[in-house]
Amino acid sequence: MSRSDWTDPAEYEHMRGYEADEFAAEYLIRNDDFVAECDQLASSAMTSGSLAGSPDFAARWGARFHNLC
Repeated sequence: MSRSDWTDPAEYEHMRGYEADEFAAEYLIRNDDFVAECDQLASSAMTSGSLAGSPDFAARWGARFHNLC
């Protein structure tokens, strides 16, 4: 992911019409720890057949997914 100048208002123009869930998702995908855990869940789900977004994951991140991250 490319890191832009977070202090530049123009970088957030595309978010002007976001609903709360879209804004929350944008925040999460910018969090390196969240992305790393999603990657780990995705790879383990592929091998074990389990679903991503366990209750433990949801408690940590406030997010549940119907499919993989």
